[in-house]
Amino acid sequence: GCVNNNRLRFDIVINNPPVFELTTPRILCLGETLRLEPINEGPDNYDYEWFLPNGTSQLGRTLDIRAGGTYRLVGRASNGNLGANGQPCSFEQTVQVNESIIATITENDVTIVDDSNNNSITINPANLGIGNYEYALRNDDTGTTTNFQDSPVFQNLSGGIYTILVRDKNGCGTAQLQVSVLEFPKFFTPNGDGTNDTWAIKGANSTFYPTSSIRIFNRYGKVVAEINIDTPGWDGTYNGKTLPSDDYWFSIELVHRNTSRSPIRRKGNFSLLRRINP
Repeated sequence: GCVNNNRLRFDIVINNPPVFELTTPRILCLGETLRLEPINEGPDNYDYEWFLPNGTSQLGRTLDIRAGGTYRLVGRASNGNLGANGQPCSFEQTVQVNESIIATITENDVTIVDDSNNNSITINPANLGIGNYEYALRNDDTGTTTNFQDSPVFQNLSGGIYTILVRDKNGCGTAQLQVSVLEFPKFFTPNGDGTNDTWAIKGANSTFYPTSSIRIFNRYGKVVAEINIDTPGWDGTYNGKTLPSDDYWFSIELVHRNTSRSPIRRKGNFSLLRRINP
């Protein structure tokens, strides 16, 4: 008989599924737009479809979002190759997007203890926002700034103008608020050395206290000076004459720019100290 030597030949094509990655989790700063896109993609071309938290989908390689949630990206081979199920080869990944926000801080979020033995600033985190915040304090008189810290409390402060810095640990920015910490110096030394040469209220200016009255008296109750809140202060003279070392008294009234606050009224004394030349 005849022998049939024809052999049946066929090719096996192995289609690799699409491959890519999504960076997860991501942070979305509320009020801004975050772009999601695949990374480490394979060499082939894919058709992409995003599935959003609200149940809708959107075609395209990139997706610009303004809300957090879980986003799923499906990549399908665009070369026509089909998988065993007769559908284009596909691959999917998900990304978790968490929301954060730059802090919103006002004077109502801050408690200040001043004119005390332990001046302090305390920030109430309750209304700052949904972010994860840390705090620093800049002394605007000296230009120095503390390191950022988790505690919203700063203690043992000298009088002055400070700026509170509230930074979102998720990278959504740093909010600022300038505040005043009052201090009434106990003495001054008008000797021209550049240190404590005048007496003035620390932490007070017309930005915070647009209306003010600052008067200084000698021990007999005579007014020897009336100070403008924005000047360097009293230099220890009266009508151009140098006054002696002694105790002097002050009477002040400060009206805050927030008119709902009660005026600050203080009376007290301080020492004028002059070096006696041998």
